[in-house]
Amino acid sequence: MRRCLRLGHGGGRTRWTRHLALGSLSASLTFGLRSLRCLVLPAATIQEIGFITDVEGDLETFRRYVDSGHSVLRRVGTGASSLQLCSDQAAFVFGGDLFDRGPGDLQLAKELVGLKQRYPDRVFLLMGNRDINKMRLTAELSDYAMNRTPSEAFKPWWDNKAMDLVKYLRKDNKEDSRVNRLKWMLRHTLGSPAAFDFRRKELANFSRGLEISDEEVLESFLESVLQPEGAVQSYLRHAQLGLVIGDTLFVHGAAEERALGFVPSHQTRYVKNKREDLLKLPGSQKGLDLRQWIDALNRFAEEEVNAWCLDPGWQPCGRRGGEALMAYQSRPAMALSTVVVSSYVDGKNMPTRKAIDKDVFEGQRKCSDPLSKTVVEYLLRGGVRRVVVGHKPCGEAPAVLRTETVRGGYEVISGDTNYASIKDERHMRGGAWCEVRLSLGAVSSQARLRGALPDSGERYDVRLMPLGKSDGWPPGDPRVGRQAKVGQEWLWVRLKLENGTYLLSSGRNRSSNSTTLKAADFEVTDPPPALMKS
Repeated sequence: MRRCLRLGHGGGRTRWTRHLALGSLSASLTFGLRSLRCLVLPAATIQEIGFITDVEGDLETFRRYVDSGHSVLRRVGTGASSLQLCSDQAAFVFGGDLFDRGPGDLQLAKELVGLKQRYPDRVFLLMGNRDINKMRLTAELSDYAMNRTPSEAFKPWWDNKAMDLVKYLRKDNKEDSRVNRLKWMLRHTLGSPAAFDFRRKELANFSRGLEISDEEVLESFLESVLQPEGAVQSYLRHAQLGLVIGDTLFVHGAAEERALGFVPSHQTRYVKNKREDLLKLPGSQKGLDLRQWIDALNRFAEEEVNAWCLDPGWQPCGRRGGEALMAYQSRPAMALSTVVVSSYVDGKNMPTRKAIDKDVFEGQRKCSDPLSKTVVEYLLRGGVRRVVVGHKPCGEAPAVLRTETVRGGYEVISGDTNYASIKDERHMRGGAWCEVRLSLGAVSSQARLRGALPDSGERYDVRLMPLGKSDGWPPGDPRVGRQAKVGQEWLWVRLKLENGTYLLSSGRNRSSNSTTLKAADFEVTDPPPALMKS
């Protein structure tokens, strides 16, 4: 009974030993014989969209957003179905990265998947790298993997600075156990060093403060990937890689030029690949138009999740089910031909030419070009004028690019408010949250940025100028999303605050500097000089 109180189910520890044997898992095999899900098109009645992203287990931030009074979501009563859309014309998009940095992974997955099940054509969940990379657990913690020596464990080949398993175990004389391999994976190969302790805290909350052992934390992680209703598996079964609603494209990372129209082969390996080799693999697709591409990319993801559920362990040839999707969340494995881990943001702002053309991360260009002529023309041919993303922290407020150099206007909006606070060492948000709210008309749309700044809690509510022909929208702010020269530095205009001043910032790498100015103290320019080629 005590275990049932903690984990919300019955069953003993021995079942994981049975399920983790060499290859297939009996529960997943049975489930995989049925259709995982059908890709659902957005409802034709959608007039308003709310977008948030990269909550990463921070249940407090999600609840702060829902309870703000400004969200497209609301709570009605209590229980599993209390989370609802605010109207029959509203839709909600979660931009991915549900897991890792807070004690709310399990509850968030339950709430978002439940919401998707209740509103299949008006709620959409995107796959982020922190969601996809958990697929690795089934093979790398299997009995087959545990029967191999630590020196033979799967290595984070993309990061030559990461500590390998042998060194990790030697430090403090740790035993080679499944618990310690999971701790090593989370800290040194999955970029989530506190996730084990966060999961322990969440399980303790479920069990009303009872002590949670390492083995029970391990069991929770395994259940999340092995069971059809587990947090990771259920999220991935209901999620997709891209979404187009009206004139807006939603992806986790960026509309990277190399990724446009390209769908990987199911034979793609999770190793460092060259782009030309990816294009040659049987079944890969290229040159697709926007709608065909997004549809095919989502089918690819669905088929890969299905393959993982059917065969989550190592195969004799060294492959594993779902490997091509695991590769798709890796920059070097995809030679940057991916929308999941490509990125627009540098220094918590839109990038400079140096970040796009010269800087390198994991052997690939650090940032995608948000004003790439090739990308903009491709999107416009598909009826898209706006790209909305997350993935890379943009700090205290959304990072916005707005330009009128494209007739009718064009926007890129990034809404990941991780690392918003310099005071909050626990979650690094400091109370910040951000919703990108879109209003859709017959021939145009308008973006609205709503949220709260870190630490001070100051609210903001800013409309951008409409995109496309006029549909009678309220006036939008002509400054937000532009650049202004202040002294000798070009700053991005981030927000107009409630007191009438503007928040401006610049940055590089992981640091940024912000200031507030009155409108009379600066002038904006279009296009932004930071993105212009010399």
